[in-house]
Amino acid sequence: MADLKSTLQEKIPLWRTALQELLKHNAETQISAVSMTQVIKGLRGVRAVLCDTSYVDPKEGLFIRGKPVLELVDLSGEEIFYLLCTGELPDANALTQLQKDISSRAEVPDYVWQIQDSLPDDTHPMTRLSTAMLSMQRESVFSSRYSSGMRRDEHWEATLEDALNIIARLPVVAAGIYRSYLSGKPRIDANPDLGFSENFAHMLGLSDPDGWFRNFIRQFVVVHSDHEGANASVYTSRIVDSSLADLYYSISASMNSLAGPLHGLANQESLKFVLKIQAKFGGVPSDEVLSKYVWAHLTAGNVIPGFGHAVLRYHDPRYTALFDLGKEYCPDNPIFQISERLGEIVPPLLKKQGKAKNPYPNIDGISGALLHHFGMKELRYYTVMFSTAQILGICAQIIMNRAVYSPIVRPKSVTTRWLQGHVSDGIS
Repeated sequence: MADLKSTLQEKIPLWRTALQELLKHNAETQISAVSMTQVIKGLRGVRAVLCDTSYVDPKEGLFIRGKPVLELVDLSGEEIFYLLCTGELPDANALTQLQKDISSRAEVPDYVWQIQDSLPDDTHPMTRLSTAMLSMQRESVFSSRYSSGMRRDEHWEATLEDALNIIARLPVVAAGIYRSYLSGKPRIDANPDLGFSENFAHMLGLSDPDGWFRNFIRQFVVVHSDHEGANASVYTSRIVDSSLADLYYSISASMNSLAGPLHGLANQESLKFVLKIQAKFGGVPSDEVLSKYVWAHLTAGNVIPGFGHAVLRYHDPRYTALFDLGKEYCPDNPIFQISERLGEIVPPLLKKQGKAKNPYPNIDGISGALLHHFGMKELRYYTVMFSTAQILGICAQIIMNRAVYSPIVRPKSVTTRWLQGHVSDGIS
């Protein structure tokens, strides 16, 4: 099998042709009707984004390039990125070449750390991450080549160069933020012999005598790497990139969206809920006590963080992957035990309440518990973990968008008066 760039060079003409044929023969075919509710309430369920890297089946969960995520959890970050980009897994030679290429790009410019040092001590970790990404924009190959008159059919190649640089550097930056500004410890240099996920675990510097944390991070990266093309952070990156802003601008924007409480903070909120239960009951409460507590919480009009999903209507396989690790690595940890009991107790109560379309625990109902178990007690940092893993999917999606000449995103907006008139016009 050829290396990543050569494989893309073979596949991209086929992708372009496939889209051209679809437009040629089906240009006016209707894909999705839009209701008043969807217009007013965030376009939920509107089919309006093309994404070939992954999809979420309501019953079976996340598929990456057609493969169930549970079949992929033991892969490296580089293997996942290659799969996301091409639809194929690399052979040994292609994987080794990609790992070496990424490793050779891992040096973070000194000015990035100088900027970080100049920020106030209480700067949020996501602000630091987004600032670091934006500060490196001057390194953009795409921006430089575009200014020199790059042809449109070369846009994906320059974007690939930016992607490889970002994938190499982001774990270094993210781990450096954790070490220097949250833990008060010196940064740990990247190990050129380690891959994306293993290096990230290594540079975070948490105690890992048995290699369990490293294995957890590998699976954490896989299950967070991609999740369709229209969640808030990924879609933000795609909109920014559609203007031909480079990948640095696009990813910084995605990080800003991920930092929102309704998007990337879910695992923090879930863990806070578990810690509150532990503090209230002085440990792991009985199922009867926990059930009464949860029901009182629900009937008071509160939500249970870490449950439900916008698309899924059944168990989240990403939750299953990390839960199984917890059962192996920390079955006696009280935080994990409370999370485990919630996973059994909450769904029947949500069904009883009758409001939840999906009463089952999602990935955010377990990931925070495991991060906490491995010694990462700084909850503000958890979204940085998510963003670092998500970079693989964002880069792959944007490379594809540049490859198939995706245009600028520009839907039509309407006024409230127009909607009112549209409804009245339809009344007989």
